[in-house]
Amino acid sequence: MQPLTFPKLISYKIKKDKPLIVCDADEVIFDFMYSFEKYLHTKSLYFNWKSYALEGNILNKKNEALNKSQITNIINNFFMHETESMSLVEGAANSLKILSKQNSIIILSNIPFKFYEKRRIALKKCGINFPFFANTGPKGKAVKYLSDIHKGKIWFIDDSPYQIKSVKLEEKNINTILFVGNSKLEALIKSKNKYCDHFSNKWEDNIKTILN
Repeated sequence: MQPLTFPKLISYKIKKDKPLIVCDADEVIFDFMYSFEKYLHTKSLYFNWKSYALEGNILNKKNEALNKSQITNIINNFFMHETESMSLVEGAANSLKILSKQNSIIILSNIPFKFYEKRRIALKKCGINFPFFANTGPKGKAVKYLSDIHKGKIWFIDDSPYQIKSVKLEEKNINTILFVGNSKLEALIKSKNKYCDHFSNKWEDNIKTILN
């Protein structure tokens, strides 16, 4: 069964002569939390940094946590208005360019499908011109699908320990990097990295790990 992505992964023509890197976007290429916190402040909201989750951490002036419906609205509005102007994680664009000399690269992001085009434009603006697919839910099935067709070495880079786990449970031979460039986020998830093969907080370390 085809994984739920947009566009469909079947449209991607795999180059089997190179290793493949499947790279997340938010917090790996784009500095999501930096941009998201700035956006929250414009709405008189703030992020609490108590756990690795949106639910329970987005608070109003009265210190009340937003409910799921309110969070969904905030996230949708954020992606609608800020996707094309989000700042980059330090070193992301140049590092991907360096890695692309010896590796094929796919961007796999859990941005809602309706904002696919905005993210595509944002990537292009930053000179990141690799095949881009939006995914829904755990990424394990999508990465396993790519692994089954590629049949060669694959790297998966993501900031979410849950996505790393999803991939490893589907295919243990995929090389995973839990990459967390945001120090506040790193403090929340460092203990959750038992499924990853490598942990990193700098793009230069990702280059060394992959090329070595």
